Amino acid sequence: MTKIYHSDSSKLNNIDIHLAAELLAYSVDIALIIDKAGVIEKVIDGTKPISSNTASLTNKKWLDTVAIDSQPKINALLKTNEDRDEQKWRQVNQEIDGSNSIPIQYSTIFFPKENKSVAIGKDLSSISTLQQKLVESQQEIERDYANLHAIQNRYLQLFNSIDQAYLIVDSQTLKIIEVNKSAGFLVGDLKKIQGKLFVNLFPAKDHEAIQNYLLESKSGILQSSIQTTLENLKENVEISSALLREGNQNICLVSIKPKSQAAHLGTVNEQATLLAQAMEDFQDGFIVCSTNGVVLTTNNTFVSMSQSTQKEGILGKSLEIWLGRASIDLKIILGTVREYGSIKDYASTITADDGSSPLDVRISAVGFNSGKLSLVAIGIHQVSKASNQPTDKPENLGKNAKELTQLVGKVPLKQIVTETTDIIEKLCILAALDLTMTNRASAAELLGLSRQGLYIKMRRFGIVDSNANDDADA
Repeated sequence: MTKIYHSDSSKLNNIDIHLAAELLAYSVDIALIIDKAGVIEKVIDGTKPISSNTASLTNKKWLDTVAIDSQPKINALLKTNEDRDEQKWRQVNQEIDGSNSIPIQYSTIFFPKENKSVAIGKDLSSISTLQQKLVESQQEIERDYANLHAIQNRYLQLFNSIDQAYLIVDSQTLKIIEVNKSAGFLVGDLKKIQGKLFVNLFPAKDHEAIQNYLLESKSGILQSSIQTTLENLKENVEISSALLREGNQNICLVSIKPKSQAAHLGTVNEQATLLAQAMEDFQDGFIVCSTNGVVLTTNNTFVSMSQSTQKEGILGKSLEIWLGRASIDLKIILGTVREYGSIKDYASTITADDGSSPLDVRISAVGFNSGKLSLVAIGIHQVSKASNQPTDKPENLGKNAKELTQLVGKVPLKQIVTETTDIIEKLCILAALDLTMTNRASAAELLGLSRQGLYIKMRRFGIVDSNANDDADA
C-alpha cells in the first residue's frame, strides 16, 4: 500500500494548507481539513464527488462521521503529528447524511505551522461493488454445484434401478464408461470391466459385426438390434444401442437383453410373485400380523397346522386363538419383538380347530416397517415328539427326592410335604421364567400368581436374574 512520508516537515511550513488541500483534491476523490481537535473545518470534493451532500460533514468531529468499526482507524489517522515519518492508508466506512455508508481509503498529512491535518481519500465503492459481485458469483457457483450434485445422484439412482442391463460406451474408443447394477449378472464384476473394450465381452468372431453396429449407431443410422453370445456365460443375448450427445462427445447407451428368460432375474413384480409362491409352499407355518396380533396373511402350512377349513377363516382373527397359552404366549412374542426387534425359537403349541392334540412348535418372529405401517412376520416350526422330550432331569431333582424319602420316620410327614412343595414350586418358577424368556410379569401370569407374589417366592428360593426387570411387562 502507498505510504505518505513527512521526512522534511519544514517545507510544509511555506505552503498554505487550503491551497494544498485544493491541489490534493485533484488527485483524489475527497480532501478534509481537520483541526487539532479532530473537527472537519472544510470539505473539498475531487473531480468526481463521492456524494452530493459532502458539505454536511463540515463542523463535525471526524470521529462521529464514520461507522463504529472505523473509529479506531480515525484515531490512528489523527496521530499524524505524533508520527511524522509515515502514515498508512486505512479503509474507513464514511457516513454522509442522505447517503449509504461509503468505503473510503484515507491517509493524512500534518501541517505543523497551522497545527492541522489534511485527510485525502479515495472512493472504494466500485471495488466494493466488484467484491460483492464476486461473492454473489461464488454463491451462485456453489448453488449450481449443489444442483449438479443432486442431478448426478438422481441419475445414478435411476440408472441403477432399471431392470434392463445398460452400459455406456465411448463411441470413439468403444471402451466401457459406466455399467448399471442390472448388468452385473451378465458381465460379472462391474469394476473389472469399466475402462475395458466393449467388444471383448463377446466372442472374437462377432467383434467386427459389433464394431460396425456401434459405428452405424454413432452415425445416426437407425437399425434393429444385433444378436450375439456373452463370452463368460455362453448365453445368447440381444444388443441394441442409442446415441447420446454430451457436449462435443458422443456416447452409446447400449442395452443387453438375454434371449433366455432363465438367464435373467426377472422384473420386480416377477420376483415378488415368486417370493409369495415360495412362502405359500414353505414347510413351516408363516404369518404376517399386526402389532396387536391380528392375522393379515398366512400360508397353506399354517392352515394345515390349525386344521382350519379355509384360509379366510383365519384372516382377521387374533393369533392367540391357536396358541397354547393364548394371550400369555401372544403377549410374550409381540412384547419381545416390540422391545428387541425379534424373537427366536420360542416354545409353544398350536391348538387345532378340530380339537385334536396340540402341536409342539418353535416360534420365531421379526418386526418390520413399510412406510407408516408396522407389522410382525412370524415363522412357526413344528417340533417332533421325540425331539421335544427332555433328555435330562432337572438338576438335583432325583437327589432331592431320594433324600426326602430317607426322612420318613425321622421327621413329621407335614415337614416332608412342605419341603416337597418348595422343590416343586422352585422348579415351576424356573420353568415359567424359561418359557417367558425371563419376563417376570408374563411368568407370574403363566403361574397364576400376582407379580408381587412371584417376586416374594423368587427371593425366598434364591432365584436371582440380574437381566430381568421387576417391572417388565410383555
